[in-house]
Amino acid sequence: MTEDQVRVYTLMARRMAGEATPAELEELQQLLKDHPESGFVVEVLNATHSLPANRDGETVDGKAWAEKSWSSLEASMKLPDPENVTPSSPSRIKQLRHWLIAAAVVAGIILTIPFLLRKSGRPVLVRESNSIVMEKGGRSSMTLPDGTKVWVNGGSKLTYGDDFVNGTREVFLEGEASFEVAPDAAHPFKVRTGNVDIRVLGTRFNVKAYPGDGEVQTVLLSGKVSALLRNGGGQSREIILEPGQKLSFDYLQTGALEDGITLSQVSPEDCEETAWIQNRLVFRDRPFRLLARDLERWYNVTIRFEDASLENELFSGAFDRQQIGEALKALQIATPFTYTQNGADILIRRARK
Repeated sequence: MTEDQVRVYTLMARRMAGEATPAELEELQQLLKDHPESGFVVEVLNATHSLPANRDGETVDGKAWAEKSWSSLEASMKLPDPENVTPSSPSRIKQLRHWLIAAAVVAGIILTIPFLLRKSGRPVLVRESNSIVMEKGGRSSMTLPDGTKVWVNGGSKLTYGDDFVNGTREVFLEGEASFEVAPDAAHPFKVRTGNVDIRVLGTRFNVKAYPGDGEVQTVLLSGKVSALLRNGGGQSREIILEPGQKLSFDYLQTGALEDGITLSQVSPEDCEETAWIQNRLVFRDRPFRLLARDLERWYNVTIRFEDASLENELFSGAFDRQQIGEALKALQIATPFTYTQNGADILIRRARK
């Protein structure tokens, strides 16, 4: 099952429980347009109108519920009892019964997903009203009410106002997200972080602005964006980015604002800053202290250094399906160090000669 299919069933469950927000209903409508193959199961769920709520985290017996709901489905769709179908009758009725059971099982699973994820310690994507929160260790994508596609990295939060579609298309970001903005010249799209505001009309770009990093990074893949920078000293400056440019802004810089600005070139077709969208963590000449932060968000762990001299060691590489232990062993090839792990807590030491 794809991520979008899971999202369809999740939104259906929320809609039938009466808990879906207007933005979620619009998202469901768009997903059904993009994935018409999900329509049949959705029809089955709509026909029964008896999806049980699971507010206490109890597992729903989807198959039992499907069997119980079959009579109401027959009545609503005026179908004959499938047990009495003659050989000449269409096979669609039996297929419908099969799909009803499958849909019910899926719905039952979807209802329990938030509870199962929390109990297992796996990353959770939380959507409440106009807020999207992705816990460390996960990545997810979704479509905003205006049609903008957004990918949210682990340890990030994205929020937007109630007037997002009809008023200012403005989102507030803590963490990292990549955007493919739906064009709308009358309503420019804005991304606000603590120290950088980004204004676009229609484009693809990535923003990394985790609280505590002391830096905001913006990579433009296509189109054009305007970045308004502000530092702690009250200075501000606007910078226009062209495709293939990366802006790094150290807003903790105590000198002139320009001293905290770095502009560099990237390849939009092979960009390490957006590799996380394909579930790849790519890094080049990255200091260990900064790479450790990325690893913490990627694997949902906490990394500490016993020897501060290790923090400036540089690493280059890429991880995708590796576990945290495998990733650290790969890094040990470049720089000798040892580590101990206690659950999600990792302590790194310099290797003794």
